[in-house]
Formats: sequence, structure tokens, C-alpha cells
Amino acid sequence: MTDEVGLAGLSMRKLGSSLGVEAMSLYHYVANKDDLLDAVLEQLYLEIELPLDVPENDWETAFRLGLRSFHDVLISHPAALELMSSRPAPSVEAYQVLTWALKRLAISGLELPQASEALHLAISFVLGFTSTEQGVLAAVRSGQGLDPETMSPEQGAESVRLMSERSSDEVFEAGLNGVIAGLRSVYNLP
Repeated sequence: MTDEVGLAGLSMRKLGSSLGVEAMSLYHYVANKDDLLDAVLEQLYLEIELPLDVPENDWETAFRLGLRSFHDVLISHPAALELMSSRPAPSVEAYQVLTWALKRLAISGLELPQASEALHLAISFVLGFTSTEQGVLAAVRSGQGLDPETMSPEQGAESVRLMSERSSDEVFEAGLNGVIAGLRSVYNLP
């Protein structure tokens, strides 16, 4: 339901109505709206496909696949970006995604403080990119906002034109390449 109405439009009454039950009956399953949001967040974390079949010493492939899956979940569910950027993981099961990523970095030789920093950087990239993709990039691609035809080169006309022509996947890959290269350089990863 959050995919259709967003977080702001979610209420126990609307959820009950969409399920064909009274809102009060939902309180047998969840204590309140925060409990409901935690359940939605839990489900989102469970949708992230962890590449468990990638060899343990191949942190880069594992991270690329894991971050792409994280991005896919954010794109698939309009409310996911807001939920995942504003609420902590609600359970041990949801936290397993983060634990998996930290373990991958630890196997590559990072101590926990560095692994936490590296993971935070990677997560921040995906959240930030998705926010831009759903906001500014979507507006530019739909013809809203700046029109490169009315801009001078000094105003960045070519940059706006390129943003509107490149696919989100291409731009995400370019950013992901930068994140991986940065992690490799800063933390001396193999």
C-alpha cells in the first residue's frame, strides 16, 4: 500500500480499508503506525538480494551486486527511500544485510571502524543517487527545470543535456565505479 499512497498517505484506516477489514482489527497485529512502518522496513531489507555465492575474497563483486540490489529495492518501492534513510533497521534479521557487508569488508582486511566508514560511504552513495534520480534527474528527463537549449555553455548546457540523455543505470554504474575506486584507494583494498 505504501507504494501507492506513500508514507504520508499511509494510515491504519486506509490500510484496513484496502484489506477489507476495520482499522481496529489491525491492532491485533501491529501496536501502532510506527510498528507498521517497522514491518514495512523489515520487508524492504529482506528484499535486498545478497550475493552469497560470490567468493568471500571478492569484496568488489559482492559489493557491486549488493549495492545494485539495494538500489533496485529503493526504485521498486517509492516509500523505500524515505523509510530506509530515516529509520534504523528494526530487527536482527534486517540488520543481517549490514552485517553481511561489514563481514565482506573485514575479510578484505579492514578493521571494524574502517569497515563501518566504508559501508556508510557506499550506503550514502546509493541513498543520495536514488534521491537525485527520483527528483532532479526525473525532472530533467521529463523536460521540467532547466532547458539546455536556452542555456549558454558557461551555464552548463552540455551537462544538463548529458544528464537528460544518459540512463539511470549508466549514471549509477559510473557513480558505483567511483565509490569502488575510492574505497580501494582510501582503505588500500585489493
